[in-house]
Amino acid sequence: MTKVLEVFRSELQTYADRGIFQNFSCINVGEKVSEFKFHWMTEKPFLLRLNVVKHELELRRILPSVPYRSDMDNAFRRFLLARCAEEVPNHRRIDGKRLSIKARNKNSDVSVSIGFSESDSRLAVKTSINLLHEIFNNFLVEGPYQNYMVEMFNLPEE
Repeated sequence: MTKVLEVFRSELQTYADRGIFQNFSCINVGEKVSEFKFHWMTEKPFLLRLNVVKHELELRRILPSVPYRSDMDNAFRRFLLARCAEEVPNHRRIDGKRLSIKARNKNSDVSVSIGFSESDSRLAVKTSINLLHEIFNNFLVEGPYQNYMVEMFNLPEE
């Protein structure tokens, strides 16, 4: 249990040490759950919740104010499925044989859960960071979501 937490803490700290994240912190929520918080790409902090018993990482509320089963919600679910396709280059693909991924929309806030085995802890960290990058730089930028980005993340309109 502790090994998984240490892998996540160490890997995420490496991103912070390289200057990719700002204001990185880890908080133990309980015996089984830790939360990692950091700023990256937006003014709002990202929150990753790790359940070391279930071997599940949740990217919490990464897309706020997205109504359940709206066009954007459905498009995001298709985007996640497409990340697992063989056509996606290996370095960007989510390995569906080693990781499970699912989107959840609760109270119009979209979160993504990544399930992994203990031996795939490093892969889960790397995949979660790559996925965050892809969500903001591909899904949102390349989709019809410029106004959403401005409203939700206070990004410039340009």
